[in-house]
Amino acid sequence: MNLLDVALVIMSISLIPCIYRIIVGPTLPDRVVGLDALTLVMVVALGVYSYVQESPFFLDAALVLSIISFVGTIAIARYIDEGAIF
Repeated sequence: MNLLDVALVIMSISLIPCIYRIIVGPTLPDRVVGLDALTLVMVVALGVYSYVQESPFFLDAALVLSIISFVGTIAIARYIDEGAIF
């Protein structure tokens, strides 16, 4: 078993606490942090998987996912702060 395969397994296991925080999180900011951590782990896992498969196509998906995650986090933060996104 390759070291990168072990890293992918560990990242898959680390998704469980993120999902728990999203579902159980007592407040909205806790859920936002859980979702942000979940997408971060998914982006890194896509990058490692892209390296393992020697295919750049997964990097495009990782880039799009990180951009969507950033915009979503900013929108939710503005909603929490001001009560409206725009």
